[in-house]
Amino acid sequence: FTLAIFPMISRLAESQLDSLKRAYILSLKLLAMVALPIAVGTTFIARDLILILAGPAYLPQSMIALRFLIWYMPIGFVNSVTHYVLIAINQQRFLTKAFVVGAAFNIITNLLLIPRYGYVAAAIVTALSEVALFIPFYYCVRKNLTAVPWWEVFARPGAAAALMGGSMWLLRGVTALLVIPVAAGIYV
Repeated sequence: FTLAIFPMISRLAESQLDSLKRAYILSLKLLAMVALPIAVGTTFIARDLILILAGPAYLPQSMIALRFLIWYMPIGFVNSVTHYVLIAINQQRFLTKAFVVGAAFNIITNLLLIPRYGYVAAAIVTALSEVALFIPFYYCVRKNLTAVPWWEVFARPGAAAALMGGSMWLLRGVTALLVIPVAAGIYV
C-alpha cells in the first residue's frame, strides 16, 4: 500500500500540501482499519495458527511470542506510511537519525532484556521498537506537515476491534473456523 501511494504522495508534496495532509490521514485511517483487526484476531487465534503452521511442539512459546509480536502491526503500518511522507517532504536526513534511534533502542533493550526474559522480551521489544521509531517520525511530521488527529484515525476501528475481540473472547474454545467469520462480521 505504501509503495503504491508513494508516487501520489510525492506529487502532492511538491505543490499541494493540503491534499498531502488529507491523503496522509486517509492512509492512516485505512491502515488502522486493516491492522487493528489483524492484531486483535491474531492475539485470539495464535494457538490455532501455531498448531497449523508449526505443530504442537512449538506451543506454548511460539503462541506467547506471536501474541506480543503481532502488536507491532498497528504502529508499524503508521510508521510505514509516515516514512514515505517524510521522504516526500525532503526529510531524508531526519529519517536517518530516527532509524538510528530506533535501532539503538532495539539493540540496547534486547541486550538488557533477552538474557533475563528470553523470547518474550524479544517479541515485546520488537513491538516497542516500532514505538521508538514512531516518536521521532511523528515529531518530524508534526513539525513539517501536520498534527495527526489520532482520535479520528483510531477511534472507530479501535471500537470495532474491541467488539470483535470481545466476541472472540466469548467464543474462546470454539473452533477458529467458526470464530473468524463471526468476528470478521462483527468488525465490519
